[in-house]
Order: sequence, then C-alpha cells, then structure tokens
Amino acid sequence: MAIYDAGKKSSTGRDRTGTEVFTPKWVVDDMLDMLQENAPDVFQPEKTFLEPACGEGAFVIEILRRKFENCKTKQDYRTSIASVYGFDIQADNIESTIKNVIELCEQYFKPNKEDLQVIRDRYIQCDSLKVMRLLALDNKLNVLIDENVKECLK
Repeated sequence: MAIYDAGKKSSTGRDRTGTEVFTPKWVVDDMLDMLQENAPDVFQPEKTFLEPACGEGAFVIEILRRKFENCKTKQDYRTSIASVYGFDIQADNIESTIKNVIELCEQYFKPNKEDLQVIRDRYIQCDSLKVMRLLALDNKLNVLIDENVKECLK
C-alpha cells in the first residue's frame, strides 16, 4: 500500500463532511518549504516536531522524509523517528499514522523491534487541546512528551 497521500479520503472513509481537514500534499509541501526557508537546518535529525492533530500523518510523513534526507547513519534515522510526535483524538488516525511512518521508514532503513516501539510511543490518541492546557497550567510548554504526560491523558 502506498504511503498516505494527503487530500484524499481517509482510509476510514471519512471526508470533509465532518470536522476533520485533510490537507492536500501541495499545502504540506508549501508550508514545510516556507519553514525551511526561515530555518535552513530545521529538518536535521535532532530537531523536534509535534503535530497536535496528525490525522493520518500528512505532515508527520513529510517531516520525517525531509529529516531522513539528512541522515547519514542508522543512529541519525533513530534520532529522527524519536524526535517527531503526533497527537490525534481519533484512534484510527493514530493507527494509520503509525502504519504510514513504519512504511516510510522501510523505504530508508530496516526498523528493528526497538525502532518500532519508539514509533508506537510517539503517536498518541488524545485531545491535544486538553494536553496543551495541562502543560500551560503547569508552565511546562517546553516539556517533551514523556510518561508523565501519558499518565495525564488517562
């Protein structure tokens, strides 16, 4: 199966009739191109991204693809996958994102069991607005997602 192509119906059959927005690939590309123009090293493996409404992974996939283009070693790929996070309120979207990330990884390197667990741990079903409010209330906006945040989501 091909990696998710933004702009089409989701794999679950949902479309623009609901509250979800399926961002066309050209918009994803234009937005990330603008980001790179303003911050040329933004897609280095160690740079961190959070997509608070990742859907099936349109932005996540393109961010990782661009990070992978800067990878020289297996450790660079591991650093890249460990530095991109995604939230979505829909469980099926998270599952699709995880599947799409794994498919992308397989185009660049062979992910091992640990890599697959890192990927699964980075994409979380939650209400990102609630999480952001919790972080803001605690004055911890610079905190990366860890086990403590996951506990708050329960």
